[in-house]
Amino acid sequence: MAVPLWLRGSGPRTAESGSGASSAAHYSSAGRLLSPPVSKGNSVWCVAIGMLDSEPLAVVGRADGTLQLWNPVTGKALGDPLTGHEGPVYSIALRTPTAVSAGTDGTLRVWDLAADPPAGTRLGDRLTRGINSVALGTVNDTIVAVSGGDDRTIRRWNPAAPGLPGEILGERLDAEVRSVALATVNGRTLAVSGSANGTIRLWDVGTGRLVRLLGAHEDEVWAVATGTVRGRTVAVSGGNDGALRSWDLTAPGHPGKVIGERLHSAIKTVAVGTVNGTTVLMSAGGDNTIRLWDLATGRPYGTGLAGPEEASNPSRSATSAAGRSSCPARTTARSGPGSCERPPNPAPSGPAPPAHGARPPAGRRTLRRAGSPHGVPPMAHARHGGRPHVHCMMASTTSWSW
Repeated sequence: MAVPLWLRGSGPRTAESGSGASSAAHYSSAGRLLSPPVSKGNSVWCVAIGMLDSEPLAVVGRADGTLQLWNPVTGKALGDPLTGHEGPVYSIALRTPTAVSAGTDGTLRVWDLAADPPAGTRLGDRLTRGINSVALGTVNDTIVAVSGGDDRTIRRWNPAAPGLPGEILGERLDAEVRSVALATVNGRTLAVSGSANGTIRLWDVGTGRLVRLLGAHEDEVWAVATGTVRGRTVAVSGGNDGALRSWDLTAPGHPGKVIGERLHSAIKTVAVGTVNGTTVLMSAGGDNTIRLWDLATGRPYGTGLAGPEEASNPSRSATSAAGRSSCPARTTARSGPGSCERPPNPAPSGPAPPAHGARPPAGRRTLRRAGSPHGVPPMAHARHGGRPHVHCMMASTTSWSW
């Protein structure tokens, strides 16, 4: 599918004058097309942004199992698609010149982007279920990858030793892991995970132990990200309940707080970065609207972003902004705000793993597990009912600044 791009100065600047919004928000609200549609049904599921050889780089993962490198400024593809996965690529973590991709085929692949052409190698053994999310960080000066998937595990991998299996952090959980993000707090590398039963957990990547249960959403969590606000490291999460929440990782027992008002559609992706010195949260989901938030105040930051079609069609943008609930492709509607669930998808062969680990708080509503459906991946512009839906703007662990 097509990939829109938002660049500073790529269109008219806008300043949000709406109620409660930051008056200092100046950016281009209309995206331009980075790549034409590749082929019908070949959705873009994930993207990561970075620099390679002093040039901007975008790495895109597709439904056909390939990765494509782009220069996001010139809009030019860099080489041929990279092959290796046997199913859709749901997540990409980038720490140039290394990239790690995660797929529904139950594998992670590590890529040397400095090679010509880039070389890919599988990390460890194939898992029994798809992998929904991967993030890169360092432990004791060693680069590590942390993954979460439908086998209900969070695993630590060594990209420099691809033959070694991934080590499970803690125990197998009681729900599929939809998203992971990494942060450093007081010299420790921590992982934040979001699960299909709504729980948000904090892990010590170095020791492999659970630090604590941060809290929970009222429904499935699709995305988590981390960032720094006023000197404090925070995590943010978005879920099927339409809520955005932030969690202070430096304050044990912090209950978390809601950012803005609850939306009427599921939040599928979040990312944290800086714009003009302001720490900004970007969120998107099934209502085809990309929203920006001042993470320090929890207030909207500007008017948000729109793809080329929506920017040129005010009535469509207004309809989306009104918060009408809609479900993305390959999902079906059910009751509740923004409630969408995926039908069971084919998964790598193998017995379903047993469920262990902490249960969600009493009285919480949990997602019915029919088979082992893969999580909605961290990025796509998929078509459903003639309208595009945004599942993700960029890899949730990628920080960015303008």
